[in-house]
Amino acid sequence: MEILHSIPELARLPGPLFLAIGVFDGVHLGHRAVISTSAQNAKAAAGTPVVVTFDPHPAKVLRPQDAPHLLTATAHKIALIEALGVEHLLVIHFDLEFASTPPGEFVNALVENSKPLRQICVGHEWSFGKNRAGNLELLQNLGAENNFEVVGIKPVRVNGSVVSSTAIRSAVEKGDFARAAEMLGRDYTILGTVVHGHREQPRISDGEPERTQRTIST
Repeated sequence: MEILHSIPELARLPGPLFLAIGVFDGVHLGHRAVISTSAQNAKAAAGTPVVVTFDPHPAKVLRPQDAPHLLTATAHKIALIEALGVEHLLVIHFDLEFASTPPGEFVNALVENSKPLRQICVGHEWSFGKNRAGNLELLQNLGAENNFEVVGIKPVRVNGSVVSSTAIRSAVEKGDFARAAEMLGRDYTILGTVVHGHREQPRISDGEPERTQRTIST
């Protein structure tokens, strides 16, 4: 998977571009619906699908004291997105300067650097731009002005409940990993670095930490 780190890098990808945009914390069934829909639409139009996400999580920057516990750190999120077969991922650095970008300016940057931009796919409640002033309706208006389509994915439900990162966090905090797995579409996992203790027989290492993914289930 190719990882891009700035919007101008979109200009070197063959168009038309189909962007699936979101924070995607957890990469749950709702997120996967956004990503898969964008990929399917791109394939039908012989376009290039690109997943667009943000690092760090916007809440960590905008309200660090009240930021929720993340389901996936950035490295874990990237690994999960790659496992979906995504070929191009744009990770936009989120800081206070980026947070102050007006919604229209952000979308214009995407339009100007896509050759061309054909579609943006987001969740139904996605908000963006300064003061979170951008929403699906505004995005649709901007799409009409700039000749790109907007797809808002309806809520994904499991056993009658809407799938969301908040609902999954609640299930995890209660120790209900079975419910969390239902909404994630996979077992709840944590990606971390293994730190080895003292060994009598030291082992030659290449200097890279050992990464492991731990599955937590009932």
